[in-house]
Amino acid sequence: MSVYNTATKLASEIRDSKEYKDFIKNMKEMKKDKNMELLLAEYKKNQYNLQYSTMNSKKIDKKSMKRMEDIQKKVKNNEKIYNYLLAEQKFNIMMDNINNIIAQTVTDDYK
Repeated sequence: MSVYNTATKLASEIRDSKEYKDFIKNMKEMKKDKNMELLLAEYKKNQYNLQYSTMNSKKIDKKSMKRMEDIQKKVKNNEKIYNYLLAEQKFNIMMDNINNIIAQTVTDDYK
């Protein structure tokens, strides 16, 4: 079997995985409500900004922290967004593991 056939088979298995199916199901459910989409976008934007500030050793002001805490409470209290984020996390972990397996094979050859 060629590497391309194997990649195609892997892509199919990823689409058939529980992680991917749960992620897609939860994403579709969450996207039914525009307000949930906006809240999720705001949550991710704030999360990114806080991580960026932390990585660049910038001080995070109290207003930004309070805003993030308020958004986190809303997200945790919204079952659909919370389920989406959990499913997204599980899918991303699976994809990271797959990428690490593939990368490790190539990395071993460079030693």
